[in-house]
This record gives sequence, C-alpha cells and structure tokens, in this order.
Amino acid sequence: MAWLALLATLILEQALAMPAKNPIYAFATALSDSAARQFNAGRPRHGVYAWIALMAGAVALSWGVFYAARSIHWTVALAVNVAVLYFAFGFRQFSHPLTRIQATLEAGDVETARQLLVQLKRRSDPGSRASDLSPGEIARQAIEYGLLAAHRHVFGVLFWFVLLPGPLGAVTYRLAGFISRQWNPRPAVGGAALPPDRFGQFAAAAFRVIDWVPARLTALGFAIVGDFEGAVYCWRRIAATGSGQHVSSRTLILGAAGGALGFRILPEGESVRFFDEPGQEGAGLGEPDPRGMRSAVGLVWRALVLWMLLLLLLTAVALLK
Repeated sequence: MAWLALLATLILEQALAMPAKNPIYAFATALSDSAARQFNAGRPRHGVYAWIALMAGAVALSWGVFYAARSIHWTVALAVNVAVLYFAFGFRQFSHPLTRIQATLEAGDVETARQLLVQLKRRSDPGSRASDLSPGEIARQAIEYGLLAAHRHVFGVLFWFVLLPGPLGAVTYRLAGFISRQWNPRPAVGGAALPPDRFGQFAAAAFRVIDWVPARLTALGFAIVGDFEGAVYCWRRIAATGSGQHVSSRTLILGAAGGALGFRILPEGESVRFFDEPGQEGAGLGEPDPRGMRSAVGLVWRALVLWMLLLLLLTAVALLK
C-alpha cells in the first residue's frame, strides 16, 4: 500500500500543487506558537515538554484516523495515506519558483531573478537579500534552496513514511522539522539580535536525530544517479574535515549533490573549508551558472525514480513471499 500511496500522491501533487499558504500550514503555525506561549517559562526542559506534547498528540491523532479508516476498508486507509502525504509533500511549491528564476536568468533579466529568489527564500529566511548577487550566485542559492526543499518535502518524508505504519512517519518527520524551524527562527538581517532562548534547543536536536538517516540516503541517491565518484569524494572530504564535529545534514546533502553535478553548491566559504587541498582546490568543482539549475532538477527527479523503483522491488518481493 505504501508504494501505491506514494505514486498516487506524486501524480496528484503534479496535477494540483499544494499552495505554500494552506490551512494545514496555518494550523501548525498557530499550534506551535500556542505551545510555545503556554510552555515557555525560561527553562530548556519546558521545550522538551512542549515538543513531546505536540508530537504525541499529532501521532496519536493520525494513528487513530488511520486505524479507523483501515477498519472500514483498505481503500479508505489508502485515501488517508494519500491525503496526509499530499500535505506532507509539496516540492512543486518550490520547483515552480525555481523554474521561473531559471527562465529569467536565461533571458538576461537578472533583477527579476533577484526578486524571485528573495520571495522564495523569505519563506524560511526573513532577512534574505539579493540586491548585489551575480547570476551565478543567484543560480547557486536557488539550487541550494531547491535541493534542501526536495530533501525535506520528498526524500525525508518518503523514508519515514515507508519505515513507520500508516501516516505516522510522514506526520512525525514533517511536524518535527516544522517545530524545529518555528522555535529556532533566524534573525532578520540588520535587525536586532534575538534574545537568548533555549526553548527550541531540544526540538532542533530531536530533528537532527530524526533527519540523520534520511539525509544520508538523500546524499546517496544523488551520488548514484549523478557522478558517483565526485559525490563520494566530496562526502569523504566533508566527513574528514568535520571529524570529531557534528556535520549538518544540509552540508552533507549539498556537498554530495555538488560532487554529483560537478559544480559548487555550498557557499564559497564552506567550499574552501571542506574541499581546498593542494592540487585539488574546491574539489575540482566548477562554478554554478543558470544552466546548472536544469541539471539540479534532473538530479532530484532521477533520485526520486531510483527510490520509487527500489520500493516497488521490495514491495514485489514481499508480496511474492
């Protein structure tokens, strides 16, 4: 049922993309903000209590709905899975803006491309600016944003949906990521620094654990469907440079994707830190350009086809037993 639900959701999402502003997003925002107001009394443990309360409530509700649907008929349970996945996915929310940015850059309209990039990034980064970005840097930042969106909205959801029964995995992954970002907001560029607040520390740490395996599978998928040797080389350089330190999922995904595509996706400062060595500065990666955006979209789709085919194979083997 999992493969069928995923296929149905992908078809539905391509035909009717979920808008970035929708009732589920608004409800999750109101719920997380309310929990923060109710629980945040200045101690880190209050963030733990709030996170457990929100996650347990959401998981219990989704399981109850799925169990009731399954008791009626498997097709009703399938419909519940598709409905949850439809709201959990949403890469089209980001792929369309990326396509517009690519088109404006190829047409030479750099100023419009800057404006489109700012509109896209301000969904998660209120202080985003692009007034002085070159066409190559606009393309790089758009690719970075799109690849991370594909991970959060597709590959991470897919992993946890397959791993846990019913819609539990999709709900757990997406809600944990949403709470982590909501309770750890970025300060606006040029604005006052946020006051010290450890309320969201546990939410961020919990999501790092939840996202650890999916991030590495996303990076592996990019390596398999792209330049495998280049991706593995970048992966190894990041792991070696970050030895003894926490390597973020973001860094690993973007580094491996850059190696798979053959051009730099990490910001220049990070690329120098991880990849520069005598005779192999920047891991031999080229500089991004607008044409690379098309290659990045193709990489995502090839990786998605790879995991869908693998899941289909596993489903067929399970049915034949």
